Amino acid sequence: MLKAPIKISIALSWICLAGVPVALAQTLKIPYAALSPTYAPLWIADQAGLFKKHGLDVQLIYISAGSVIIPAILSGQVELANMSSAPALTAWARGAELVAVGVTSNRLLHVIMTRAAIKKPEELKGKRVGSDRYGSLSDLVLREALRFHNLAPDRDVAIIQTGGLPERLGALKVGAVDAAIVTGDTAFQAEKLGFHTIIDLSQLPIRYPSSTIVVSKTFLQSRRDAVKRFLRGWIEGIKTAKTDKDFTIRVLQKFLKTADQAILDRTFEVYKNVHERIPSPDVTVMGVALKQLFAAVPQAGQLKAEDFIDRSLISELESEGFIGRVYDGR
Repeated sequence: MLKAPIKISIALSWICLAGVPVALAQTLKIPYAALSPTYAPLWIADQAGLFKKHGLDVQLIYISAGSVIIPAILSGQVELANMSSAPALTAWARGAELVAVGVTSNRLLHVIMTRAAIKKPEELKGKRVGSDRYGSLSDLVLREALRFHNLAPDRDVAIIQTGGLPERLGALKVGAVDAAIVTGDTAFQAEKLGFHTIIDLSQLPIRYPSSTIVVSKTFLQSRRDAVKRFLRGWIEGIKTAKTDKDFTIRVLQKFLKTADQAILDRTFEVYKNVHERIPSPDVTVMGVALKQLFAAVPQAGQLKAEDFIDRSLISELESEGFIGRVYDGR
């Protein structure tokens, strides 16, 4: 479901004062895939005017399904997306002309939470676990976690597509599912409600690129400068998410719709160490993610992860000294 853009206009005089020619200003519609702290750098860049600073009028759109975001990118309805790499990688393996130009994190902070009566992973057998849509990051890593504990997804454990993070927590609260895979502040909320973690994916040998910046190859070729300007604002948002607790918490409070100060404080402390200073796609981690698609997408076995990523823009921003200046405060 589409939500109203966070910001839809830009003051032309502000652009002039910032030293960016009005002619360069461009509107970009950017969907993000979850109400998760993983996306805080994007939200911060928008709320702090960092995209405007680089001559962009960015319109943020919440779309809680990669299966909806991908065709929107390919049809040109949106220009870039901040989403999990899983749906994009799946679509690319099936022939979609997509490329990943940035990744803020290669760590999984997902947990599978359940009620007190279920104490061991093997006790999930015969139970229902709430997840996101099929093929999403949550769905893929949930299946990997179950296999790690010798549980066959869909046979030993029923995987129920309950929706985004708020919907999964809601399903867990009313007993529609016996467990759910959640992350970020949603996990902290579930903990306060008395649910406990039965599988912590950060403790498993599973890595996956999350919070990826995905763009069509056509748009990247024709509007490379706009993508690079977007990355500048996004990288400044990453720096803020790592270092400015007060501002980051105000943004998290707005987007996560919680006023629980303990949860907000905990979320900041956890995620400030998750966001990468240099958010370049990691070929090795992306390669692992590609291999995990083999069962569902056999053609993935013939592909190379390096063909899905473009590290050149982040490399340029690093070599030009932009990232260094951001963190040096210059």
